[in-house]
Parts: sequence; C-alpha cells; structure tokens
Amino acid sequence: MKKFIIRKTKGKGKGLFAARDIKKDELIAKGNYNKLKKWTPKEIKECRIDSDHWDYAGRGKYVLDNSPVSYINHSCEPNCITKYKSMQVYEVRTYKDIKKGEELTHDYSAGAFDIFGKKDLWEIRCLCKSKNCRKILSRNYFELPKSKQKEYYSYLPPSIKKKYRKQFDILFNE
Repeated sequence: MKKFIIRKTKGKGKGLFAARDIKKDELIAKGNYNKLKKWTPKEIKECRIDSDHWDYAGRGKYVLDNSPVSYINHSCEPNCITKYKSMQVYEVRTYKDIKKGEELTHDYSAGAFDIFGKKDLWEIRCLCKSKNCRKILSRNYFELPKSKQKEYYSYLPPSIKKKYRKQFDILFNE
C-alpha cells in the first residue's frame, strides 16, 4: 500500500501527505544524489530552471530533486527526519506516528549544509504555524536552538560531524 500522496496545501504549494497511518521510524524514502546531475549556482542561474527543489550535494554543487521527497514541507515540529548516510545518500524516516491524511514535514534547518556553520546568507518567514514555530528559518544549523542541534545531531552526515567536531564538542559539553 502506498505510504504517501502529493497534493496541494493551504498557502505552501504542494506537499506530501500520508496515504495511510505510518508508525514512528518507518522508512518513507531513500535518496541518492550521486545519480543526479550536479550544478553550480552559476549554472542554475544561467539555465533558468525555476524550481524550489534544488538541494545541496556537496562541494559547492546542487541537484534538482523532483522525487516525491522534495515535496515534504518544513515544520519547526517535524514528523519526519532525514538521516544522512553521506552528503549524497539519505533516508527519510518518520520521527513520530503519523495519521492517514496528515502532512509529512521535516525541519529544513536540520539538513541545510550549503552554508552550514557560516553566517546566514538568507532567512525566510516560516509558514508552519506549529506551537513552537521559530517564525524565521535560517540555513545555518548553528543558529538552531541548542536543544534542536543536539536532537538532530545523530542524523547529520559523518563528514559534517567530522568537519565541525570542535563546535559539536562545545555544544555537548555545555
């Protein structure tokens, strides 16, 4: 039986919705950016592909992901999480039980590696309307509340954990 369907949301374009009840930690989808064409920001601008589905694939390159997973919208209280095996290979799993008809969501800031650890280059207004909404989304993981950084740490790619080991050591030793 199908786990999800793509349909319109109120005010957020399309979203991914549960086609049946889904238990916590159930696999939603797997992804592998190794199979997709890599683009530099300059190439993306020059080709003029208008899409919200560009994802960072490492080494300054992006991929255009039009898989169903790309329709998972943001929430500051997500019900899905992306577990990165590497920068290019990931699994999306449920973070809690999800009822049939419920929108699948994840926290965009938990997997924004393109400017990970740098001064934020952009911010967007959050539309999730969750109880603990942060109101503004940042593409800088280290601007997440410390509790969220700790919560999401185990899902990060090994290369990110290694690269920012000193910052994580400080975080976990506070």
